[in-house]
Amino acid sequence: IFLERAADSFSGCRVFSNGFAFSFHSCDTPRQTRPLRVPERTLLDRQVSMKTAGDDIDTLLFDLDGTLYAIENGHEAACRERVFRFMVDEFPGEFPDVDAAENAWRPQFRKYNQTLRALRAGLGLTVDSDKYWEVTRGDPGELLSVNTEALKVLQAVTKKHPALKKVILTNCAEKQAKECLKVLGLLDFFDAVYGADTMGAEMCKPELNAFDRIKNLAGFEYTKTVFFEDSVKNLAAAKELGMTCVLIKSETTREEGTRDDGFAPDHVIDAVTLSEIERILPGLLL
Repeated sequence: IFLERAADSFSGCRVFSNGFAFSFHSCDTPRQTRPLRVPERTLLDRQVSMKTAGDDIDTLLFDLDGTLYAIENGHEAACRERVFRFMVDEFPGEFPDVDAAENAWRPQFRKYNQTLRALRAGLGLTVDSDKYWEVTRGDPGELLSVNTEALKVLQAVTKKHPALKKVILTNCAEKQAKECLKVLGLLDFFDAVYGADTMGAEMCKPELNAFDRIKNLAGFEYTKTVFFEDSVKNLAAAKELGMTCVLIKSETTREEGTRDDGFAPDHVIDAVTLSEIERILPGLLL
């Protein structure tokens, strides 16, 4: 049985996927003629198309907030409210109320991409990092619970590909990230959790140096890594380095606004679920 290649049809004959041309009579019965010489580019395209998306990946890199739980569930908003209250409580002479704190925070956060850096480098405040993270991240169990959909994905890819690396890269502190992952029921599936502690006070996503540091520590190759993230600016940096980029649609995406540099993620999904992974990267589940 031959499959017709409609894009390569000619008058009086049709070209099939095995590279042969056939002429057709009125009875529509194919008669084999001389072999058709297939251009080298076509052969290459055919070989690429036979590969299954995701089957050449050896590392899955995940953001945390807004990626492994829906940012709209309220946990991230509660963290931000605690940030503004922390600013008022710790620096009452600088910020008379939470509105003033938020107004001072917002432009610095856009510049530095992490609140602790925004407070220190942007606003010139002296902040105790341990107290900051403990207060602002709070108890993840108040609003988060086991993410059964993401759990199914991690169980499936781990079963199919035991050697596949699974790594967290977040801009929050690692202690609080692990607490969050534990509540989500996902912590045990990750080989490493990297955050603000590892990246240090001077860098965070989307800075290329931050990605380089994590790559060297975790031992993965950019071109064999899929990065799941809800921040477009973080994905843009990752794509520049050669990673396959998967955007999780969320409020973060809308908050960051549109880009004018031509960037587009490789894939866009609603959430980390089996059906979405099967759609965009079926090789991870085969």
